[in-house]
Amino acid sequence: MPNTPHSLTVGQIRLTVFDDGHFDLPLEYFSGLSEDLASQLSAPLTIGANLWLIEAGSRRVLVDTGSGAALQQMFPSTGQALAQIAGEEITDIVLTHMHADHLGGLMGGGFAGAKVHVSKPEWAFWTQKGLADAVPEDQRPMIEMVQAVAASFADRVVLHEGAADLGEGLSLKPLPGHTPGHIGLRLQSGGEELLIAGDALISGAVHFAEPDVAYALDSDAVAAAATRRALLAEAAQSGTPIAATHLPFPGLGRVEAEGDAWRFVPL
Repeated sequence: MPNTPHSLTVGQIRLTVFDDGHFDLPLEYFSGLSEDLASQLSAPLTIGANLWLIEAGSRRVLVDTGSGAALQQMFPSTGQALAQIAGEEITDIVLTHMHADHLGGLMGGGFAGAKVHVSKPEWAFWTQKGLADAVPEDQRPMIEMVQAVAASFADRVVLHEGAADLGEGLSLKPLPGHTPGHIGLRLQSGGEELLIAGDALISGAVHFAEPDVAYALDSDAVAAAATRRALLAEAAQSGTPIAATHLPFPGLGRVEAEGDAWRFVPL
């Protein structure tokens, strides 16, 4: 059973975190681990799956939609949040990126009335013709599924170039590397702030201590590591709380510097 949704406020903005389950990943998905850290990790490595509902003024903004039914055959403990949010009247959806565990909830025409915000580089990459034929055969069904879901909401997609102001204290922040157009969402209200970082961080047990460790699903490992380092340094310096998809539920906390690395302090 998923955890009970967790709510907090950022100034006048209300943020609710939903638990979409978890993923059990092989340690081999993380390359470049130090021997010391590798010895502390158990296999498989469990990561969370969070998504967020934002109430800001007249807007009800869903950040990612979870995996829905898209991955339940391979990862049966995922897709658990959709039933909890299916009845919500969503005005906008922000997709941090277009991996299946973030847009799966849009399968079957879900959230039909909502605008879907995506970065231009992300949309261009996933909707390009011939993409399914350009990847290894075992990846083609997933690419075809993502493209079919994208086609189903193409008439209501809103594309953004770089940083963008969505109004109501919400703004997009480019966080490239995990995918070509991966973005985060910054919440600012009443002198308070929080950054939803999506998949810029994957494992709480790995990426605060060793941000340069590569993750198998990062499209550009060098860019992803650079984004992680910049994100962690900025969050530690500013004290701004962060949220991330795959941290243990509810995945909210502050970052503190620890030597030449960082540590996560849950709120």
